[in-house]
Amino acid sequence: MANYDESEYFVDSQEEIAEREAQEALRRMVRTEIRRVQTGAADADIAEDMAREEEERASEEKKRVKPDWMVKMESLLTGDILLAEQADRAYHLLMLLGFIFLLSIFTIFGAFQQDLRCNSLKKEVDLLKERAIRISEESVQQTSHSAILKRLHERGIEIEDPKTPPIVIE
Repeated sequence: MANYDESEYFVDSQEEIAEREAQEALRRMVRTEIRRVQTGAADADIAEDMAREEEERASEEKKRVKPDWMVKMESLLTGDILLAEQADRAYHLLMLLGFIFLLSIFTIFGAFQQDLRCNSLKKEVDLLKERAIRISEESVQQTSHSAILKRLHERGIEIEDPKTPPIVIE
């Protein structure tokens, strides 16, 4: 047996203190509930619980009385259909469908962008063709016989056309 001085004190640990307080709180709660039952204050709570359970049972019976299509329509409008097991199985299909829709939106957007780019390139090609035609017309006009004679006359160079037909050497 251990001998202790009067100067030594027994100090409880934090866990022991917390456990003692929890046990005391439980004892107080049990005593309070026993007093409520003995005085009749708990009867009102019990009656409320029973009334609530009866209302839930009545609402379930009311749902049973309604036609099946009406119950499904009501669950669709209230959002309860999302909690049903059938909808739970279909979530992955709905996610796949959403992904496909998103992919199609991106594809359509890309097609529109390519179409706009193609149209702008076609317009640019048409402008370049028109410019090439105009340059070709100018080239033909400037290299014609009369244009050459006119230029030579402007420079003061006198030249005459040959009077005899040209001779072809074979």
